[in-house]
Amino acid sequence: MNKALSSTRDYTIPQFSYNPNRALEFYLEYGFQIEQNIWNSTEQAEINFEADAMPTALDGTFLPIMNCHRESVCFAKAMKHGRVVAIMERLLGGRVSGVQTEYFFGKPGTKGFSMHQDNFFVASHADSFGSAWSPMVDVNPLRGGLIVYPGSHREPLLDVRETGLQSSPSQDVNAHKLECILPEKYSPVSVDVDAGCCVFLHGHSVHSSHPNQSDIYRRVFLATYIRQGAPFRPGNTAKRTETSLYD
Repeated sequence: MNKALSSTRDYTIPQFSYNPNRALEFYLEYGFQIEQNIWNSTEQAEINFEADAMPTALDGTFLPIMNCHRESVCFAKAMKHGRVVAIMERLLGGRVSGVQTEYFFGKPGTKGFSMHQDNFFVASHADSFGSAWSPMVDVNPLRGGLIVYPGSHREPLLDVRETGLQSSPSQDVNAHKLECILPEKYSPVSVDVDAGCCVFLHGHSVHSSHPNQSDIYRRVFLATYIRQGAPFRPGNTAKRTETSLYD
């Protein structure tokens, strides 16, 4: 799509911290919500430090760390972050379970994701699955920020087409192979956010990302959740499992 991009900074986004009902209404209207100041500076530093001790950082490939919550107490704790879980409970309508985590280094030069819906891969019920995308550095279009298509969460799972592109170094294997076919009525919006916030995404919200054209690593912790007991696809690569968040 060749439409001009606006920014999420053009939106007035209500916060669950002071107006939870309006924040939920915003999410239901647009298919995303950005909550500020979820992760404090200590938590951000701990998560980034832990990622830098993982094999993919030590060997210099900087590939995303799939299901990092299974590899480290630090990431397991991050998946259970109290404010993230509490907001997910409101978004998904009940107690939730974790299903997947991923840490993205976003090395400079890393290409962005093609347009996709997260639930295309997870195959849960439309309103039973959501993603929490948490930047650990300030993120903008130059640094590989997300692109969202407000309102697209009302669509069913869309048809996809092959892009003919090959996977690129330092990027998720699913990043480029397929893209969803989005009706032309939706306009892209760049997600321009500060470190420590959390971008909550409906499972059917179409989104993609910019390439990282900066000299800064675009560090992001991603966690995905389902309403407890909802069906989901484990996946050959992700190997998702339902993870309790309340023990």
